[in-house]
Amino acid sequence: MKIGFPNHPRKNIIKEIDWIAKNGFDFVDLFFEEDKAIPEKIDVRKVKKLLKKYNLGTVGHLAWYLPIGSPIKSLRKAAISEACKYFPLFKQLGAEFVTVHSHWSPDLFSFEEGTKFQIESLKELVKKAKNFSLGLMYEPIDTPQDTIESVCRILNSIPQIFFHLDLGHLILFGKEPIEFIEKFHQKLKHIHLHDNFGNSDLHLPMGTGIIDWEKTLKILKTYYDGTITLEIFSRDKDYVLLSKEKLRKLWDKV
Repeated sequence: MKIGFPNHPRKNIIKEIDWIAKNGFDFVDLFFEEDKAIPEKIDVRKVKKLLKKYNLGTVGHLAWYLPIGSPIKSLRKAAISEACKYFPLFKQLGAEFVTVHSHWSPDLFSFEEGTKFQIESLKELVKKAKNFSLGLMYEPIDTPQDTIESVCRILNSIPQIFFHLDLGHLILFGKEPIEFIEKFHQKLKHIHLHDNFGNSDLHLPMGTGIIDWEKTLKILKTYYDGTITLEIFSRDKDYVLLSKEKLRKLWDKV
């Protein structure tokens, strides 16, 4: 198991990576989006040098708000075009897998239509990513539509796509992360870890919400021993580091 942390896309990426490395993380989850973590503002040479200096791995992560499921076809095409701008950058920085997020149409469109729009976009993105030897991962976000059924439909429709399991997202609206782990473990390539109280996507430190971490990690470890990003949004980074140590201890224990 490897533990990583994301850069803040609105802060200097060199300083962000430097903090991640100096605090003992195994990889950086490259959050590439507006406004500072975009291709035209990233010095690839400097970032590569820093990653090599600290022997840091990388995982790619596109903006969660890309409208790949918009009912407007031109917006879906624009989302695909925007995502593709980042693929060469991820490849240059050593990422092998990149996350794209679910995106649901407004309520006046049906569940079937919303799923169809996403599948159409994801099939195109998988092809584009393959040109850069990148695997695409699908991450459900924090909506009631992000169910086992919807993930099943998408993964079954696109055999080449992988699953990104966000433990914080999948405790919302009465869902149970363990059910997703057991159902999709064969497709699982990456984990985001954070906590909440089951009714809002708070990105809290580990152990400060309602997730039963010992039970969850015990099941997860049965199937998985890969990368886990602490997607904890705390101004005080001490809580991130406490979560890192808690995760290591629990992982060794279960």
